[in-house]
Formats: sequence, structure tokens, C-alpha cells
Amino acid sequence: MDIPLPDSLSEVITDGILGQFSVDQVFAAELGKVTGVEFNFTSATELEVRINRAHGAPFETTGDVVAWITGEKLEWVSERGAEIKIPELQGTQPLDDDLIPAIRTLYRNLPAFIAPLRDGRKALVIIECEPTTFDVRRCLIEGLPRLKPSMDQRRALASYAAFLNLGIRFDTNRIAFSDGTSVLLRNGRPCEIAGGLGLRDVRADSAFMSAEHQLLFDAITPSHDVTFDPATNTAVVAKEHHAKAIPLAVIDGSRWVWSWSLQELNGHATDGLARFGFDNGLFPLTIAEITVADAKDLNLIDVAKQVLHVWTHAFVQQDDGTTVVLLLDHPRLHLPPATYAAIEATLYQPLSPDLDARRAVASYAAQRNVEFDGYAITVDNQHVNVEFNGEKISRVS
Repeated sequence: MDIPLPDSLSEVITDGILGQFSVDQVFAAELGKVTGVEFNFTSATELEVRINRAHGAPFETTGDVVAWITGEKLEWVSERGAEIKIPELQGTQPLDDDLIPAIRTLYRNLPAFIAPLRDGRKALVIIECEPTTFDVRRCLIEGLPRLKPSMDQRRALASYAAFLNLGIRFDTNRIAFSDGTSVLLRNGRPCEIAGGLGLRDVRADSAFMSAEHQLLFDAITPSHDVTFDPATNTAVVAKEHHAKAIPLAVIDGSRWVWSWSLQELNGHATDGLARFGFDNGLFPLTIAEITVADAKDLNLIDVAKQVLHVWTHAFVQQDDGTTVVLLLDHPRLHLPPATYAAIEATLYQPLSPDLDARRAVASYAAQRNVEFDGYAITVDNQHVNVEFNGEKISRVS
């Protein structure tokens, strides 16, 4: 894919954001813990760089001064910004954090350091470092959530492919790199990196187990009477059952904010959900804020239940107008041994048509520790026949 020259500072940053993340990840892994950096100027704009490490010999390389920093002003030495006619990368500019990733883009995404000088100035230095081995899938999993909503994701991915000397193909629902890495799209935006456990698989595994727990919850408190104390992470269900409460997310208008990202809400118990997302390349679990519509469409509450092994959820209105989504754990909310009536009622609960019903039934049977004597599901996932203890259950939705 041909990438036009950038015509704004934002596009320069977009072109380098994924490549720089990859370089920084590899460079940090190779260096280990850094104990100090030494600079020795060999000319007005060239210098030797020595990076001291806690373990192993120092890393020694060379660097070039690309700008001088005095107070809150930055004066460019490099002329590469002028070559592509980006105003912010020429002359003297107000000091801005965006200038560093932008100039790194123009220097093959190489690392940047700031070297203090005796006269009070600082030098912005690009150092020579040529990492050659990149874990493309891992870099995309961890790097794509760093893209700002305003960034052109297609441009960022195409530029990353060019940086890695890889081919790239854009399809309606997938972006494929020539090394085999695939990014799955939803509504035109990255949703998953192929190769891990997919959201549909997790949702199918959770669907009926979650449904049966919610049936039990409805029986205990038809009005969903739940109060929540965020100071102790406890909830009172139906005015009598004191349950452990795990705040999963906060709903604020159309915003769904994962509790693992909120310091004011003790959501550390959900850190594993974010880790699961990073391990499997599931972006809706790794981005702190998504839309309520996306969270609902992707059944992310069911996904969280499967990952965290807590199966009952409730919504509690807060005094500030927000709603906290809770996962609840209490012996009264644990399922009793399976019965024909309970399994029949559970299998009659709605199942999203995009899920593999055969997988959902098999996962449910395994989690309830029951055996279905046989089950058949039509191709369109709408017809389920199972036998439990010799009795047939038929569900058509």
C-alpha cells in the first residue's frame, strides 16, 4: 500500500506510533534495568552514548543532536521536518511532547534521549539502535490501544507494515500482514488479533452458565434489590444476603469504563480481565473506555464472568447518576445440583445468533458437570435437542 507523505504533525506521529512502540519494547528487553546514561560529545552535534545496565556490559552507541532545548523552547537542528514541509518540525517551536515522537518517525523510529548540558541547555538526541526481531502480534496487541481515536488507524497499520518491510492487505473485516498476523475488525476498527481465544468463543462458553445464574438471581430477588458499599466491596442482596461484590465497570451515559482503570473504584479484582485481553488480543478488554453499545453487543459481562469465574451480575445506581456493574459472589447465589427443570429453563434462554450453539451447549454441560446423552444442533444454531437423564429437551428459538 502506498502511503502519501504526511501533511501534518499528527500524521507524522501516526506513521511512527506502532514502530516506536515496537522499538522501545525490544530495546527495553535487551537492556534490562538501566542505571544511568552518559553522553560524550565528539562534535557540535554528534556524540557517544553509554547506557549503563544493572546486569551485563554497558550498551555503547552513537547519537545525533536533532534539536536544542532551552527553557520552554525547542530549536531544530535536523532539517528533515523542512524536507517534508511540516511547520512544527522547523525553526524554533514551543516545547511540546508531540515533537519527540514526530522526529523519531523521521529517524526510523530510533530511540530518543534528552542530554543535559553544562550551560543549562538540553540536547534532544536520536541514538543508533537497530533491533531486528519483532513480535508483530504482541506489538499490535499492546500498541494499538495507544492510538488516539483521532488517528487514522489504516495509515498507522500501513506505516507499521512498511517499517517492518511486510506486505499488508485491507479487507472488509480483516487486516492481514504478510507474516500471517491478522487484525479482525468490527465496525471498521480493530477488535481482535487472530491467534488467541476469540470473543465469540468466550461468549459461547459463558452463555448458558451465566443465564442459569441470572435465573437463580431473579428468583432470589425479582426486583433486583441490591445495595453496594464501595468502601468494603460488599453488596446486600434482597436485604439479607451480604455478598462479595466485584465492581466490573461504571456506566456513565454512553460510556462504559472498566473498573481496573479507575483509581477511585477498587477494581483490582478485575485486573485479570485486562491481562486476559492482552494475552488473547481482545481490544475491548484492554481499552479503559468503550461505548455501552459495544459492551452490550459483545456481551462483555458474560466474557468477564467466564474469565473471572464469578457468574452473577447486577446493576446498581449511584448517587452521582452513574451505574456500577457488579459481579456478585455468595453461597446463596451458587447453583444447586442440576435438574431437568433448571437445564430446560436455561437452554430456553436467548442465545445470540452469531455464537456457536454446539460449543455453548458443550461448555455448559462441562461446567455443570452433567452429561447430555446426545444433542443435535442445526446449521443455523436455532434448534437444540438434548437428552438429560433419559429425558429429551427440545429448544427452538
